[in-house]
Amino acid sequence: MFESTVVESRKQKVGIQRILTLPVSVALHVVVVVAVVVGAIWNVDFPMNSPAQVAQYSVASAPPPPPPPPPPPKAATVQVVKPVEVPKNIQEMAPTMVPEKVQPVATQASDAGVTGGVEGGVEGGVAGGVVGGVVGGVITEAPPPPKPDAPLRVGGDVKAPVAINKVDPQYPEVARKARISGIVIVECTISRNGDVTDIHVLKPLPFGLDQAAVDAVKRWKFKPGTLNGQPVDVIFNLTVNFKLN
Repeated sequence: MFESTVVESRKQKVGIQRILTLPVSVALHVVVVVAVVVGAIWNVDFPMNSPAQVAQYSVASAPPPPPPPPPPPKAATVQVVKPVEVPKNIQEMAPTMVPEKVQPVATQASDAGVTGGVEGGVEGGVAGGVVGGVVGGVITEAPPPPKPDAPLRVGGDVKAPVAINKVDPQYPEVARKARISGIVIVECTISRNGDVTDIHVLKPLPFGLDQAAVDAVKRWKFKPGTLNGQPVDVIFNLTVNFKLN
């Protein structure tokens, strides 16, 4: 009986231990978990700056935006000229009475004079003019140009002389036998009297033909060349032709 009592007592103790083991184990796990969580939170370093401050710092460090584009050029202004308005009663504004005497406008006398001038002066006069002259002067004919001493060449205002009498040259017998023919050109001066002077042979021919041409033109007579209608000495070229019959 005693043994059965001991056995039941042990069974009761064992049953109580089993019932208390689960809550105690759960409590210990909870305590351990809480301790771990608290320790982890305790060792965490929270940031000193708030998110707003961090955002502000990041915005401040960004590069500056590009400058704005230049404004468009201003359009050219067109100045509008207003038309002048003519009063409608312009005829009524004109004076209706003419004054009998007009007062002359006083002018300041000038001490500046001109050497050779006349006291009081004349409108339109010139320095050193003649007393009693005409305003604006008198147009007189220009004097004829002086006749040049040196002979002139034909051209422009210089007109060529005109032959009025020619003498045929004498054909040399030597040139005729040699059957020589052609032209001789001479340069000469036709004087204002129509005579031939200062003869120079430009194109000669052999066997005395050039000398025969010079002897012939010396006896030629010309109407002299002119400059502005006046006879002048003119340099002129003459041609003498030699032909065989």
